[in-house]
Amino acid sequence: MKMLHNTTIITTTIAVVAIIITSTPVFSQESGDDLHTKSFGLGIGFPSNSQALQAQIGLGIGSFPEYEGSDDYAAIVLPLINIRQQGSYFIKGASINTNDGLGSAGLTFLHFSYSEESRHRMQIVMGPLIRAYGKRDENASNVLKGLGDIDRSIGIGGFIEFTAGDWLANLSLSPQDVGNENDGTLATFDIAYTASINDGLKLSTGLSTSWADDDYMQGYFGVTDDQAIQSGLSGFDSKSGFKDVGLQVKASYSVSPRWSLEGQVGYWRLLNDAADSPIVKDEGSADQVRGLVGLSYHY
Repeated sequence: MKMLHNTTIITTTIAVVAIIITSTPVFSQESGDDLHTKSFGLGIGFPSNSQALQAQIGLGIGSFPEYEGSDDYAAIVLPLINIRQQGSYFIKGASINTNDGLGSAGLTFLHFSYSEESRHRMQIVMGPLIRAYGKRDENASNVLKGLGDIDRSIGIGGFIEFTAGDWLANLSLSPQDVGNENDGTLATFDIAYTASINDGLKLSTGLSTSWADDDYMQGYFGVTDDQAIQSGLSGFDSKSGFKDVGLQVKASYSVSPRWSLEGQVGYWRLLNDAADSPIVKDEGSADQVRGLVGLSYHY
């Protein structure tokens, strides 16, 4: 596995960690009368009122395209992991949104919150993000033969997350290996709404999109002259831009106080040069459907 080296990001991350370790959180609050109580907080470090740990661990099986842009599908077994202490940190496993990689971990160090009468609460948090990405093997599909492998990698970036009631929005940025000794950068944006249908059923619907730089787009969707000779595909120079847009629905049904059935299904449309790439336009499809079912344990 390749660890991506970005001096600026790493230096910033070390400084952030040092601030978190050595700083005392600073929060301010302002209140009105008893009928119209309002409060806000701003701080660095872990807030003293961090919520209890929430953890979900399980296993799922899903149907995914053989590569991003393929119209052939394969079954994949995935760990279902979601560990979060609101206002402190989170650890997430893979999902049907492959832009999130195999897993990620974030540390929240800058907080802003606002609440009114203890019913309407808004919170913004941000911090460093570590994300793991899987490999793309040229032997995974006949279409990829001659394009070379893209190795597994770990990228260090950052995120900002906004929550308001049942709404959540997240913007993240992280580098990853894209082959040919290059590191590309992918930025993702997600917004989701979660509703409790009854005591046992929760539904979440979300929209997502991603933007990628030149190196990322060329690594995953471009075809160099040498690759064209080896693969038989047409040469293609892929440029930066929005890569995809997607819609997904997630459901969680509690079968006991600790166990729940999980389901996810989503549709993504590849955009711009990702859709025009020979591995998509000529040999695959810009329409990508993914889904999984699984069982998870909560504690």
